[in-house]
Amino acid sequence: MNRQQIFVVVSAFALFFILYFGCDTKSREQKALATSRILTAETLDMKTESAKALETLPAAQKADIQALTSKSASGDPSVLKQLSAAWHNSGRDDIAAWYAEQIAEKEKTEEAWSIAGANYYLAISQNTEKNIRDFCSQKAVNAFQNAASLNPTKLDYKINLALCYTENPPQDNPMKGILLLRELDTQNPENTAVNVQLARLAIKTGQFEKAIGRLEKIIVKEPTARKVVCLLAEAYHGMNNPKAAEMDNKCAALSQ
Repeated sequence: MNRQQIFVVVSAFALFFILYFGCDTKSREQKALATSRILTAETLDMKTESAKALETLPAAQKADIQALTSKSASGDPSVLKQLSAAWHNSGRDDIAAWYAEQIAEKEKTEEAWSIAGANYYLAISQNTEKNIRDFCSQKAVNAFQNAASLNPTKLDYKINLALCYTENPPQDNPMKGILLLRELDTQNPENTAVNVQLARLAIKTGQFEKAIGRLEKIIVKEPTARKVVCLLAEAYHGMNNPKAAEMDNKCAALSQ
């Protein structure tokens, strides 16, 4: 998945301190952008999007989805799950997520909302069109918020919520995702998942030493965690550290 979002480090730190002291930094233009983004999420017609996407599919795949769509009028969750899977297999996680959201609205479980959020999150990186990215971002946020409200003790939902903001930062608050992750880190300083995500973001912004510091602590406890090993290899390369080659080999071995 292509996630080469680059944060401007200097302005990011400046914004962090402003936000930390509670100042209202939103200009009229920023507030208008935020409102526009929410309205996009509310008004984008996914029926139209799915109809357009259907015409681009191979004949057999198109026929299968059409057959399932005709059955979905009953609202049967099992049919909606098949439709969601079919659209996922076609490479359209935005439409897959739309059906997953319908399932979540019927089942009202944390797992269903988490699945919907995960599909919307995947769809953000698949699309370059701003309106679809904003639609998927807002929907992913809503889905993970619903999951977290049903199980406030499950940290994964809060981490995924933060990642939604880092994947497509709100224009009126571009540091929101990072600040949420830092808050989770303060509350759960030894949590592997939180530290991995902060390390990943540090690598993206060229803060390799910070990433290495976090990852080396984790790898002592979890020496065969593939994601940690592979990220550490990347961070070592960023610092021209001679340990990079060794970690590359470990990453390759764990990826087999």
